[in-house]
Amino acid sequence: MTTVRIGRPGATIVSDSTGSGPPVLLLHAGGERRQVWAPVQDALAAAGYQGIAFDLRGHGASGGVGGDALDVIAGDVGAMIDLLDAAPVVVGASLGGFAALLALADREAAVAGLVLVDVVPDPPPDRTRSWLARTVGPLADHPLVDDILRRGPELRRAAATVSAPVLLLRGERSPLTADDAARLRELVPHAREASIAGAGHLVARDAPRQLGELVVDLLGDPLVRARRIDNHLRRAGADAIAHPGGDLLSHLRRTAATLEQWQAPAWVVDAAHVHAAYGTDGFPEGLAGATRDCLVAVVGAQAEALVERYGSCDRAASYPSFRTPEPVHVHRATGRRTAFTDVQLRAFAELTIANELDVFAHSPELAARHARETMRLFTSWSSIVRDPPRRAVREWCAAHHIDGIHREQ
Repeated sequence: MTTVRIGRPGATIVSDSTGSGPPVLLLHAGGERRQVWAPVQDALAAAGYQGIAFDLRGHGASGGVGGDALDVIAGDVGAMIDLLDAAPVVVGASLGGFAALLALADREAAVAGLVLVDVVPDPPPDRTRSWLARTVGPLADHPLVDDILRRGPELRRAAATVSAPVLLLRGERSPLTADDAARLRELVPHAREASIAGAGHLVARDAPRQLGELVVDLLGDPLVRARRIDNHLRRAGADAIAHPGGDLLSHLRRTAATLEQWQAPAWVVDAAHVHAAYGTDGFPEGLAGATRDCLVAVVGAQAEALVERYGSCDRAASYPSFRTPEPVHVHRATGRRTAFTDVQLRAFAELTIANELDVFAHSPELAARHARETMRLFTSWSSIVRDPPRRAVREWCAAHHIDGIHREQ
């Protein structure tokens, strides 16, 4: 666990970070502390994600002034988002959810997804005050409560701008009603909803295991993953780099879509989406800011390792070994030889096929010069890859009248 402190006007905001991989920002409810997220952080770390839990201003170790104003707390949340190497999924419980919504009003494009834990943007004021009076007593009169409740229209407008995937989680014993959830879906039609059995309003305290499972499930959503990756690629300037078919960003998206169509594992699809990050022997210019830590935050450790192998490969030295009992990756800068596992080799080969098919589809000149030799190579990998890429190679050869290759093998 790593503790990080952020200096903010009037306060120092304290967080605990566990795990590595795509980030998840965990914002607790009013009256709680960051430690309430510890079981969820454990679940995230076990699944290959980084869980970052903050004490919101005025809570726990985050002291300072301004804790009675939602816009100040939302400003802290925005600063948290800005610090991260990749677009996070933001998980906000009650107060944390209100702060997240307000922070997203001008940072919506910087997040991969949003989980609202037992919170909607516009809780009915009278009913909310009555519930707080029964459950937390004098805290119901805290100035922050009035500030949040008067911001209902502002929070509704913020919610309506959220295009990222949204998940509303309600405790089974929640004070939120079906009508409250329905109002959120009117504002955010793409929002999904789930109920957590046995939980009240403080879901992270009551049902951390179920909460962690639902957050991990959302993190695997293809839309969440693609949004996080595209955010990184735009910041790295991939949409401004020329490539057959337009720009590099478009090529990376198409390559990832091909592997998704082939039903490759999610980590292979995500690696394909950033496979040019470190450059290759045929495309030497890598992307700006392409460090290992950054790429692990964008796609996770397993996908980053594939991108590194793909970028550093000396293809002339490595390819002849692929059909031998001991296939190896030869590093193009150091000459180091590293054995491939079967899983690694299959992923590398299928990514290579998807990449080259897209290049040839958008560059007739390159296809005319290299397609026959390349298709002969890919056909020789038929025992390495699965049926969808094998079939794609056969279909490409048939469509482009490249005959005889399969009979040569």
